[in-house]
Amino acid sequence: WMTNDAVIIEVEFQLESEYQPYGHFVCLRFIDNYPQKNKLTSLIKDMGQYPDVKLVDYEFKIEPITEATDIRGLEITKH
Repeated sequence: WMTNDAVIIEVEFQLESEYQPYGHFVCLRFIDNYPQKNKLTSLIKDMGQYPDVKLVDYEFKIEPITEATDIRGLEITKH
């Protein structure tokens, strides 16, 4: 029996490409399931699939969703 909770994940990706010597930072904020983090795992995989872009590093934080959490502007996907 595994609990599946919805959480907010904020992630920052550090990317490099031959066209941009200083690199790129991509910051995303979205709702994901926990503890599986399927959307985050998918994004990490997607960032690494392009030959002209290299995923250097990433950091993320998880924010639990409570009654007081403002989720306006976040897309909710029901399965």
